[in-house]
Amino acid sequence: MKVHGTLIIGLALLASAGCNGTVGTDPVATERHARPRPDPVLDMLHRGVIELNESIDELKRDIADLQQMPDVTDPRVQQLHGLDLAAWQLHLQQWVIQRDRLLSALSFIQQAQAAPQDKAAIGDRWSERQVEFMKTIEELRTQRRTIDQQRVDVESQVLGRYLK
Repeated sequence: MKVHGTLIIGLALLASAGCNGTVGTDPVATERHARPRPDPVLDMLHRGVIELNESIDELKRDIADLQQMPDVTDPRVQQLHGLDLAAWQLHLQQWVIQRDRLLSALSFIQQAQAAPQDKAAIGDRWSERQVEFMKTIEELRTQRRTIDQQRVDVESQVLGRYLK
């Protein structure tokens, strides 16, 4: 009976300690609740920068490979090659500008968090940058459409020689 009584008292103490949260506390769960959750916008911006950096690096390698291709004697095929290179370089330029915009957005958010009293001025600067960004992107899109149209025309000429 003595062991049984000791066991009951031990279980009672254990249950009491468990209710108070002193036994079985998961330090990882406690830390998880204590840490603030990451801001979804900042997380999205960081992921965007990482993805664009990876895409930029890959496109730079593709451009380098295209530049290493041996010259061909056909002037139309050379022209196609040049148009492809120009289009990829414009695309690279667009991605760099988009990445820089995301980095700028991160900077503006950090500034606004550090100085909430300056949010209006920071927002105004962001709006100005956004207007510049949209203008630049539209110019690149126009250039890209022109190159794409030229490429279709030259490609049609090259293929037309084989089909006539």
